[in-house]
Amino acid sequence: MKKAKVIGLVLCLLLVAAVSSAQVFETEPLPYPVAPPDYSYFIGFGNTGYYLLTGSVIGEFSRFVKATYFFGRYGIKHIVIYLNSPGGSFFDGLSFAQLMLELQSRGVTIEVRCYGIAASAAAVILAAGSPGHRWIADCSFVMVHELLVSKFFSTQSVSEVEKEAKVMRKIQNAMIQMLASRIKLSPEELKKRCAEETWISAQQAIEWGFADHLIK
Repeated sequence: MKKAKVIGLVLCLLLVAAVSSAQVFETEPLPYPVAPPDYSYFIGFGNTGYYLLTGSVIGEFSRFVKATYFFGRYGIKHIVIYLNSPGGSFFDGLSFAQLMLELQSRGVTIEVRCYGIAASAAAVILAAGSPGHRWIADCSFVMVHELLVSKFFSTQSVSEVEKEAKVMRKIQNAMIQMLASRIKLSPEELKKRCAEETWISAQQAIEWGFADHLIK
């Protein structure tokens, strides 16, 4: 009888220890990187999430949405985007940047680190980073230009061309207004730079407000 009481007491102590350790494990940050098994372009480590954006921005918006849900699951409030992109799609880049701004309004810090190039739509993504957390490596470049339209074997009337030009100009102006609100250039100056297809050095990118700090 005495032996049974001792065994029962030991089992109770083991149960309490197991519950306590489980509670600690749930509240403490993970001490190792975490990533979903079917993705290789983002990872979480401690309180920081890392997202890799290289190549075209086409399709990156949907990938970034998946990454943000994953980061939110672990309570990550600081996201670092490694950027090296020639752009590729205005609306994919714009939607990506808009999601960045939405996350910032929710208290998430979006750090952008540009290595190589941030051109076209990727320049908008760089500028959309959290103020004070936008970095660009020395010898990297930013490029801005007007919207491009590619057509093959297309036949249009004069009226159709004029209508299309008005729509493109409307989209172009919306992009300029959005980008100008994030940098130091006025909409008029930015419009001129886009018309000329301007290549911007890392130091100029900081002076013009596309980035805040230089990575040496």
